[in-house]
Amino acid sequence: MPPIARTSARAVAATFVAATAGVFGCHTPPASGVSTVSTKLTDRFAQSVSDAKTPGQVCLPPGVTLESGLTEDAAISVALWNNPAFQELLVDLGLARADLIQAGLLPNPEFVYYFGATDKPFKYLFDFPIDAVWLRPIRVKAAVRDADRASDRLTQAGLDLIRDVRVAYADVVLARDRQRVANQALKLRGDIAAFATKRLDAGAITAQEQATAKIDALIAAQETVRVGYDIPVAEERLRNLLGLGLLRGPLTLDPSPVPGRQTLDTDRLTLDALATRPDALAAASLVRAAQARVQFNKIAWVRLLGLGDATSGRVLGHEFSPAFRVTLPLFNVGQGGVARAEAELQRAERNQQTVANQIILDVQRADLLFQQAAAEHDFVRNKVRPEVETAIRLAQVAYREGEVTYLIVLEVTRQLLDNYLREATLQGDLRRTWAELERSVGRKLPPAPAPSLSTPPAVPPPIPSE
Repeated sequence: MPPIARTSARAVAATFVAATAGVFGCHTPPASGVSTVSTKLTDRFAQSVSDAKTPGQVCLPPGVTLESGLTEDAAISVALWNNPAFQELLVDLGLARADLIQAGLLPNPEFVYYFGATDKPFKYLFDFPIDAVWLRPIRVKAAVRDADRASDRLTQAGLDLIRDVRVAYADVVLARDRQRVANQALKLRGDIAAFATKRLDAGAITAQEQATAKIDALIAAQETVRVGYDIPVAEERLRNLLGLGLLRGPLTLDPSPVPGRQTLDTDRLTLDALATRPDALAAASLVRAAQARVQFNKIAWVRLLGLGDATSGRVLGHEFSPAFRVTLPLFNVGQGGVARAEAELQRAERNQQTVANQIILDVQRADLLFQQAAAEHDFVRNKVRPEVETAIRLAQVAYREGEVTYLIVLEVTRQLLDNYLREATLQGDLRRTWAELERSVGRKLPPAPAPSLSTPPAVPPPIPSE
């Protein structure tokens, strides 16, 4: 290339570089990262998220130890830091960030050079798609909305994980309470069976009555064996959610009291959830991203290239001149892209309404289930339990004095044990429904004072021997 041509080529290249640098002066907004999700979960549930760990390695949050006993909050922290499925979802934030970076990039200018030959001049050409400059802000806008949506979806996934951990935690506590009740039942029915044997030896009852007592004691023993296996099954599910499957040591829990009964303004909570729950925010971001894509597709069919053309001439050795190339809208003005973008916008708007309906159902249903469990728990604890405890003591005394048959004692004993088991089950229901209610609202709610009695009381004294 002649010296003059090389000088002009450098000047044209410098012009393109300057123009491109000016465009890049418009800074691409940063995408949401793990810290954003962590901040959102901290605001909602005082929990943080970390992805600074090697896959397969257990990383405990500061201040959490497995040996001292896991509270419910500590178990949630461990899960958010170690649950493999949740850690996998966090990668979506990196993908959204990559898409945002790509949306902010401009295509490189292109250079074409034709070597000169005899009776044929050399020629070189620069071109740059100018349309990319005004399309860039629209692409970036859509990518930002997609990144926001990814962040909100991950926050909602965190809320779902918190709910799942709390439910699994409640299941472990319930399984252990059921085992305690089963052991109480085994002891009580064993005492009755032993006393029935003594009554048989004294000729006070028939062999059939003694056999019935013995069979009932054996059934209680079988129930104890079955309930004993429910505990490791529930613990295994909790380990899985915590990401502690490879740690096989004992799982020590330090459960908090069950939430107390309270009256909530469900309509206000529903409106709050519709405005602030992460999946509602994600649905709104999806609509805004779809709106930006409609705008993009309406003008994306335009192609405007800026050209810098130079050809060897007779006087200066070459002649440089600007030019442009533009699309003529004769056949294609992006009708298909616009139609698809508008259909996606319509789907996003309908999805937003679907999410809103689901939120209303979640909050209303969760509150009703919690109120049901709380009302039933209060009734069982305050109405049924005192009556059954009084009845079993009276039946024991009457049976000792020979005033009632064993069947009466057995029936009252079943009522007592069923009451203890029902109360333990309702305590588990209170924990589960409260966790579901807070997940439905999307934030932690102030709990009411816990009931004064949160665990089954001791079984009445065994039947005295004669």
